[in-house]
Amino acid sequence: MKKIILLFSAVLSITLFSCNSDDTFDTEFELKNKVIVMNQGNYTEQNASIYIYDEDTKVMTPNAYSTANNGTKLGATLMSATFSTAGVGYLLCSNPDKIEIVDILSMKTITTPVTTELSNTREIAGGGGYLFVSNAGKEYNVLPDGSYEYTNSYISVYSATSLAYIAKVEVGSDAQGIVFHEGRLYVGTKDGIAILIQEGGNSFELLEVYKDEEFPGAVKYLTVMNNRIYASVPGYGVLEFDPYDGRVRKRFEMPLDSNGYITQGPDNMIYTCATIYNTTDWSVESSNVYQLDPSSGNVKTVASGQYLYSVGVSHYSKNIYTSEVNGFQTNSTINIIDPQNGFVGSTTGGVGTFRYLFVSYAAPKEQ
Repeated sequence: MKKIILLFSAVLSITLFSCNSDDTFDTEFELKNKVIVMNQGNYTEQNASIYIYDEDTKVMTPNAYSTANNGTKLGATLMSATFSTAGVGYLLCSNPDKIEIVDILSMKTITTPVTTELSNTREIAGGGGYLFVSNAGKEYNVLPDGSYEYTNSYISVYSATSLAYIAKVEVGSDAQGIVFHEGRLYVGTKDGIAILIQEGGNSFELLEVYKDEEFPGAVKYLTVMNNRIYASVPGYGVLEFDPYDGRVRKRFEMPLDSNGYITQGPDNMIYTCATIYNTTDWSVESSNVYQLDPSSGNVKTVASGQYLYSVGVSHYSKNIYTSEVNGFQTNSTINIIDPQNGFVGSTTGGVGTFRYLFVSYAAPKEQ
């Protein structure tokens, strides 16, 4: 056996095997653990990037995508990413709208990017042999507070293997976070949780939109844990949605910023990063990483900073990763926190570090 790869992310746990006929079964293996650091970049400067942090050696490799691809820039804004059971990475960008297809460990591109039916992209997710992308679209209304409501957002669907475009499904206003669970796609929208189903072949349709009466705000991000869908509703908190009977089982009041990003940890906790502003002068009142225990409803602060912009939790080390983006003027500072013992150390990310993928793999031990 030449190689075994174990890949983990917040929603993915898989094993891959690659064998040669001359391999023996007494090969020694060692576990290696990487953090794919996603740096958003500035919208006008084409400086989105991927860094790769080694959790074992504590070494950060900067500009991994650009280095692997002869200096090619990733784009202006990295929006989201995921990877498949085959170790293929899908990097979703905006300006220009595209999906870059890469080897998740080397970051070298595998084929030409996908660009069909992408418009003002938001998030990407995979499942059931498909890739799903939420798109805000181009049509919008300007709200009284000056923010935009994108009124014709939609999901674009692609084959995860051939990358062929399959379908477009309109889901209402402000489509954002998406998760795939047991044959259905759940989408955070201004109107609630939109649920898409597959109706034979490659046909997808909108089944319903769930709007909670007690947390009636826009749904932003979703994550799946223990067969429950957790959905963030800024201004209210987090919903625990039962996908089997279409009901909200629990509601948790907790701080969320307007972005509303949530993720899960290996400890069966939900994490978010929230920066709260003074509404008079818009100074930062607090910037914290919060941990929600869905079993008890307890919410506690696990990290604090000046202007925290990201959160992710390693399924290997159990460490929490968060970033100070320094006003997007310089490279980010990534802080690493042990949830039991506190601050572990810091390292440097790219401009606007905002998301993390955690990849663990067993490789033949070097002799």
